[in-house]
Amino acid sequence: MSAPTTTPPGTDDSGVRAKTLRGLLLARELDSARVARGFTTRELASAMSMSPAMVNRVMTGRRVPTALEIGGLCAVLDVPAARRPLLYRRAAATDLTGWVVHPGTGDDPIGDVEAVADGITGFDPALIPRPLRTPAYERAIGSDRGRADPALLRISRFFLHPSALSHPAVSAETMRDQLLHLVENHGQRIRLLPIGVAREPGFRVLEVGHFPPVVHIEHHGTDVLLEEPAATGAHTAFLRHLTDVALSGSHTGAALRNLIR
Repeated sequence: MSAPTTTPPGTDDSGVRAKTLRGLLLARELDSARVARGFTTRELASAMSMSPAMVNRVMTGRRVPTALEIGGLCAVLDVPAARRPLLYRRAAATDLTGWVVHPGTGDDPIGDVEAVADGITGFDPALIPRPLRTPAYERAIGSDRGRADPALLRISRFFLHPSALSHPAVSAETMRDQLLHLVENHGQRIRLLPIGVAREPGFRVLEVGHFPPVVHIEHHGTDVLLEEPAATGAHTAFLRHLTDVALSGSHTGAALRNLIR
């Protein structure tokens, strides 16, 4: 086969994108499978008896494939059998916006959005963010969700509220080791906030190319994804405020070192 096209998954040359997050994730997964199998758009169109233009619209999210087309694409692209029902469900619900994921549902849109995100910014007013925690800190706060994928650190940044630098369940020694871990391993990713910053509920903003910012909120084990600008606007505005008032990297490091002494 000839080399696959290099247009970023989920977009075309004009920057056209999927209309909803479900449509975007469906398109990105199918297009990633196409690239992994080494198909060009034209070769896949031939294998599917579709026009190249139609396949391009499916791969960029501008057209939702039918159930029959998804079945054919999954077969041609060797999509794992365990993933196929999920693709059918997302295609059927592609007009829906927002996502509420309850524990034990088996769906993981959070991980799928993280996988296609170009940047992730987190804010937590009470706890050290999960990817930055030491095992001892994790145990002390009784977290039952496990540590986040360390690979996310390559695209993440975090705002630390001063109130998160102490916790009644965390011993002084454990917190000292946690702060030392932040300084020595994550200095480029963290920014400390002034004490006067409001303790708004924690959230993350995930930036995906050619799509509005997606806001992720975790509440008592339930995950919420917001994608419409009307729903995410307050969070993205607050994030801009945090960016403006946060300490610089060097001042953040100095402040944390003072707490370690």
